[in-house]
Amino acid sequence: MYNPTKFKALDRNEAFELMDQNPFAALITVANGSPFISQIPMTVKKVGEEIEIIGHVARANPHWKYMLEASGTAIFQGPHTYITSSWYAKNDVPTWNYAFVHVTGKLELIEDEAGIIECLQDLTAQSERHWPSGWQFEIPEDLQGGNLSKHIVAFRMKVQELHFKKKMSQNRSAADRVGVMQGLKKREDENSKRVLEVMEKMYTRDGEPQ
Repeated sequence: MYNPTKFKALDRNEAFELMDQNPFAALITVANGSPFISQIPMTVKKVGEEIEIIGHVARANPHWKYMLEASGTAIFQGPHTYITSSWYAKNDVPTWNYAFVHVTGKLELIEDEAGIIECLQDLTAQSERHWPSGWQFEIPEDLQGGNLSKHIVAFRMKVQELHFKKKMSQNRSAADRVGVMQGLKKREDENSKRVLEVMEKMYTRDGEPQ
C-alpha cells in the first residue's frame, strides 16, 4: 500500500490496539484471479512476540474455500474524518485524517468443534470488553453436539506483514494543526472525537509534535 514516510507509524503496540478496538474488518483473498472480500469481526491476539488474527465465516460463504493454502490481507479501519481547509491558517484544499492497519499472512482453517468454540469465545470476550452487556458465552441447543462446524468455519491468520498508516496532519504547519484540533473540538460525531484524541496525543497545544 502507499504509505509515505511522513505517515508511516511503527509502533506495533499502537497498531495492535487499533485492531483490537476496531474488530469489524475486511478480509481479502484472491479467488480465480479476482479479490474476494468478507467484512467480518475478527479477534487480534498476541502469541509470544507474534500476532494472530482469528475469525469465522458462515459455511455457506464460499470465502473459506479460498483460504485453503492461501494468504490473505485484513484491513482494520481506525478513526477517520473530513478535515476542512477553512481550519487552516492559510486556505488550502480539504483532506481526510485517518488511521488504519493492513496485515497479511497465511490463512489456516479451524474446522474442529473445540477450535471453533474457542474462536467464538475469544470474539465474545473481546466484544464484551469493549461493549459490555453482561452476556455470557453459550452455544444454542440446536448448535450443540458437533453442529457448529456444519454452519461456520473458523480461521487463523499468522501475521507476516503489518503496515500501519496514521495520517494526522503531519504534513501541515503547527498553526494548521492547532486549527484542525480546534475545529474538531466543535464536532459531536464519534469519529471526529476519536481523531481529535489521537492528534492531542501526538501534538502539544501549539501544534508541535509531542
